[in-house]
Amino acid sequence: MGLKRVEPRLTLITPSMPDRSHLLAEMLASVAAQTVLPAAHFIIIDERRQVPKLAELLSKVDTEYVCQVDDDDIVYPNHVETLSANLGADVVWTWCDVTGRQWNPNQGYQPGVLQSRNYIPSNYAGRVAKFREVGGYLPHDPGDFEDWNLLRRIESAGGSFYNVPIVTWNYRFGLCKQTTA
Repeated sequence: MGLKRVEPRLTLITPSMPDRSHLLAEMLASVAAQTVLPAAHFIIIDERRQVPKLAELLSKVDTEYVCQVDDDDIVYPNHVETLSANLGADVVWTWCDVTGRQWNPNQGYQPGVLQSRNYIPSNYAGRVAKFREVGGYLPHDPGDFEDWNLLRRIESAGGSFYNVPIVTWNYRFGLCKQTTA
């Protein structure tokens, strides 16, 4: 059975760093195993994982939605298909397994909570027009994160949020340089 291709509404973007090529390879293999392919997947190798590089990736997107997939994420075969089937809000996210950290981000939208606490992992699909309307990825203060900063601005601008309560990916924490045995 071949891969299906949905209407090109979703592009994946991935920032990576040179010393994480083994993680990037694992993530790319998981994207290649999708039941539905994204319209495009842009990757940029960034020495310090800087916000301007995310903005550069976003500038290449010509689909209605974009989803950041970090180089240490693993997307299950139904990830793109599940997101694509539920697009409509300005921000759409699925649930995830979490490896390497005690944290449970699997919860629905809670109006106003994003202003003080981030509970939506960075692997969400966002409407590109809304991202651009609120300024896209911006440099942040220490202790802040570009994806959370963007979510707060989308919420403040009256953006809509939708959670799909299906686990479609693995959010992996604490993965370092590849070690040799």
